[in-house]
Amino acid sequence: MSVCKGGLKLLLGAAFLFILASCGIDDYPYIYPIPQSDISQELNSRATVRISSNNMSSNFTHFVIFYRIYVSNIPETSTIRENFRVINPTLASDFNAIFPYIDSDTLVNINMDQLFRNRGYQYLSLDGNFNIDSVLGRSVLGNTLVFDFSSHKPPTMSIGASTYTLRRSNGNGLFSPQPGHRQFINSEPLWRTENINQNINADVVGHSGLGPLDNRFTFAALYIAGVGINESNYSTIYSTPSLIHVFLLPDQW
Repeated sequence: MSVCKGGLKLLLGAAFLFILASCGIDDYPYIYPIPQSDISQELNSRATVRISSNNMSSNFTHFVIFYRIYVSNIPETSTIRENFRVINPTLASDFNAIFPYIDSDTLVNINMDQLFRNRGYQYLSLDGNFNIDSVLGRSVLGNTLVFDFSSHKPPTMSIGASTYTLRRSNGNGLFSPQPGHRQFINSEPLWRTENINQNINADVVGHSGLGPLDNRFTFAALYIAGVGINESNYSTIYSTPSLIHVFLLPDQW
């Protein structure tokens, strides 16, 4: 998927930081993003995220992944930008709002929590007792993340020899997702209209254009951003985001 605005912007961003350092601003709080060009997507089921080992500042603490699920009536095999509106109009609207921040060298240190949460996005989590903030901490630098949404198994994220099953958010207890296992699997409790509200499936977007006889498919858009601490005031700072992929959720088998 071509959403990269080119390596020139990264060079300009690096030059900008060099100028700041030359002017004596040594502790400018900046978190380097993952360039969109370092992410590759395959059809609608797999993505690879390459994370550099030498492009993170001392302010960096971990990565976060924002996601939102979209109901559709087509199992689109190629989830490229041109197909977003066909999949779900809200998917296209959300992407168009987020796109200017991807690979930007001017829209830096924007509050990504506010940007994504205002559009209904939630934080990705992991099954079991795994803390995703720790899994995606500094130890992940220099590694590759592989996201697999292939059929007949729960979607996963792999880092080297470690594989983690992805889990939907419950908003820290603010809503109660259905189905209760919270895995990224297409099923009636996930897309049922009466479940799409702030109390149950607050992470799901319906599709008003679907009829009662239409098939229901679901897609998950995932974005990744770096997080860090501004040591001068201990506030949270973010990198610009990158789109991991828009995945088709596998059906319940």
